[in-house]
Amino acid sequence: MKTVFALKLVIIVAITCIFTACADYLSDNNNETVNGKIGLPGGVNILNTNLSQAKSRGGNELTAPDIHTRTAVGGKNPFYLRYTTTPGIMTKNSNSAKTSTRGVAITTNSFYDSYSLYSYVYSEDTPWSSTVSTLGFTYTKTYFDEEVKLSKAWGTNEYWPGNRKKCAFFAYAPYHAKGLSKFNSDKWPSFHYSVPTEVTEQNDLLVTKNDISTGNGDYGNIDVPGNFNIPDSITFDHACTAIRFALGDQMAPGIIKKIRIGNVYGTGNYNYETENWSNVDTLKTFTLTQDFEIKEGEHNKLLNNYDNIFMMIPQTVPKDATIEITIDDGSVHTITAYIDKDEWKKGYTVTYYLSTAKVGSSYVLSIAPSSGNIAYTGGTKAVTINSYKQTYYGTLTPVPWTASYTYDDANEIGTTVYNASTAIVPAFTASGTGSTTGESTNFQVASQVARSKSWRSVHTQTLRNAADGSCNLAAGKETANCYVIQAPGTYTFPLVYGNALNSDGSINTNSYNSATFVDHNGIQINSPYIYSTNNNANIPYDACLVWQDAPQLVKPSSVQLTSDKHNIQFTIDRKNICQGNCVIAVRDQNQNIMWSWHIWVTDHSMSNTKSVINQDGIISKLMEVPLGWCDEDVRVYDPRTFHITVKQSETGGQTATANVLQLTADSTYSYGINAPFYQWGRKDPMLPSNGIGNVDKPYYDNQYTFTIVGDGVATNVAIMHPNIMYVSNSWSSNNSLEFWNKGNSVSTYNNNQVYKTIYSPSPTGFVEPKSAIFTGFTYSGANSGSVSGFNVSGSFNKGWNFYSQPNSSGTTILFYAFGWRSWNSGQVGLVNNRGNYWSSGPARDLYFDSGNVWPQYGDLRSYGFTSWSVLE
Repeated sequence: MKTVFALKLVIIVAITCIFTACADYLSDNNNETVNGKIGLPGGVNILNTNLSQAKSRGGNELTAPDIHTRTAVGGKNPFYLRYTTTPGIMTKNSNSAKTSTRGVAITTNSFYDSYSLYSYVYSEDTPWSSTVSTLGFTYTKTYFDEEVKLSKAWGTNEYWPGNRKKCAFFAYAPYHAKGLSKFNSDKWPSFHYSVPTEVTEQNDLLVTKNDISTGNGDYGNIDVPGNFNIPDSITFDHACTAIRFALGDQMAPGIIKKIRIGNVYGTGNYNYETENWSNVDTLKTFTLTQDFEIKEGEHNKLLNNYDNIFMMIPQTVPKDATIEITIDDGSVHTITAYIDKDEWKKGYTVTYYLSTAKVGSSYVLSIAPSSGNIAYTGGTKAVTINSYKQTYYGTLTPVPWTASYTYDDANEIGTTVYNASTAIVPAFTASGTGSTTGESTNFQVASQVARSKSWRSVHTQTLRNAADGSCNLAAGKETANCYVIQAPGTYTFPLVYGNALNSDGSINTNSYNSATFVDHNGIQINSPYIYSTNNNANIPYDACLVWQDAPQLVKPSSVQLTSDKHNIQFTIDRKNICQGNCVIAVRDQNQNIMWSWHIWVTDHSMSNTKSVINQDGIISKLMEVPLGWCDEDVRVYDPRTFHITVKQSETGGQTATANVLQLTADSTYSYGINAPFYQWGRKDPMLPSNGIGNVDKPYYDNQYTFTIVGDGVATNVAIMHPNIMYVSNSWSSNNSLEFWNKGNSVSTYNNNQVYKTIYSPSPTGFVEPKSAIFTGFTYSGANSGSVSGFNVSGSFNKGWNFYSQPNSSGTTILFYAFGWRSWNSGQVGLVNNRGNYWSSGPARDLYFDSGNVWPQYGDLRSYGFTSWSVLE
């Protein structure tokens, strides 16, 4: 019967072997029970000599060597080298694939492609130790220098010798490691090893440890029964000492170009019997040539933590041994420190901290982000934190730690300290219990968003340079559904329906006292205050951000009600201000939107108006730009730098810092001139186009999705859903003629006075224009399909420059072709090719394209057109 057997071995170093094969012997049953092929179906396992395991071993492995600091020479100012050591080879905590490079600490999940296996067969009557010590010993070298491969499931071609024999197995990895030679297979194996001088050529040499099998599930690697058939994994241990480097408590900026360890022993013999090294000699120099940038403020940060680690022969470092650091800070400097008598122990990690400040010797803290940067689309970076202290007698004790971070970009230095997850950093570990071998945490960064930059937009620069504008936006002014912001600051305004309060605080009853004007419940409004109408039934509960077309324009978390719940408040940070539009709302306890307001951020002046005279000689004064206008802009994805700080919780502990960079995108996001669209009679803006094509402008930080619904609704339903564009012949089942002109009863074009209502989208002091305002834009005052009849200057170029007075007189005013939102699909169309501007008259508008100008056009109320307000 064939049985499969697996081998449990403990660490060995790699060696170049002398091959001797005895497969014939193993396939001969010799009148004994024949077992199946020898194989290792359990795979491989790496033993990490950590502190907890060390406590069960010999006393010489219970403690770590003393921490100490040495003074280096070669620089103008003092330079220090701090020496620490911990049991175990510090490896990256991950499930990465097998290693593909050298100078890397090996784990079970990143094992080499193959290892070298040596086997001995001897009588079951004599243990291995007696067999090899007896004069005239008898054992058979069965298969030597056997390459056991991952690709063959760690199996071999040989068979078990049977139940009257025992086996001893010795292995090393990787197979035929560079620098390994003179493998002696007589009695106890040994080999010679010469460490390659270049770090990138060095291996984390793995060897088996002597483990006598007891049978019945304990496979071991010595005195293994010849018919053993219990699957297990072969276990390796680290034979070398890992040497890594870190920035210490303080480091001046620069670039480390080269790290060199000189005049240390580079050759030796590894003996499987003693599990140790002998004949350690031959002074050699070992070099790592790699750029490590030292950034301002970084400290206690590991450099070659996961790869390009020096893997050295364990030794007590001889006299005149040095570490040389080559640093470029505009000129090149070589700093040298003597490290004689440092103790490099087998299976331990030694860390040298480079510092321009001398520190104490008891606390050790380091932070090591995994290599590489985070893409602008976001991602997660593994961060390993080592935090412990060493007692006078050498005991290592984990020390708890806390972490925080700040972040900034190319335009703003971040000062806010965060110690928890945020929208920008969705995954963050704020504390840990401490570890001598490293705690692995995740630092996750969200996707970048395109932001306007002051050096790309004069409008953004104007807004960012403005003095803080914090105020009550309704103080001394009439209230409105649109508030214009022109500076950073924190703003408030009262919970009032549109323009229901005059500038002196008196009630503007004429803006709402008819059955047309209802609240979000469909009840006729009988008070200017949202919380007082309907017999105080409307109780404000909270405030929210509906959507905005620039990221973090209004700080989402700042949108809130004041403590008395009679006002709404929001903040616009200086670092995020730019031209843009935002909709915020107040809600009741059932999360129903009770009312909403448009926040328009612009540097265009509200006092600069443009006079327009129509065919009847009536003067109207337009705002400088249409409502919600945003100039063309190029937005970039800012690279962001996250500064992580870790602090040990005990008095006298250390702090460590490291930077994580999130890259910028190769592309930018460009906007053309754009402005929101409005359905006739509604107060809330609909999302604009991007100003370049028939594409929605991106929106951000939204608690509600901009949505298109194919049916008309009652007025109060539209009030509760400022994020929804209702499409059909009319968005409203009411179809009142006075939505934008209180008391209006006619739908023909006229010059009648317009009485602003609480449904008006216009800001303080402005109102929708008279329905006959645009008649001066053709020579006849009526619709014209011929350019010869247009009262324009120049040709069509994404709009017309109309003369402000009839008959080609006065200045010109550019009416931009913003396109529209379709009455039946709600989609943006004809951007830069067609313009439509609402008047206060029921669904009356100016319509033009490159071949038509119709100043007295009638359209469906559900269209989304531009609104251009005039002075009241």
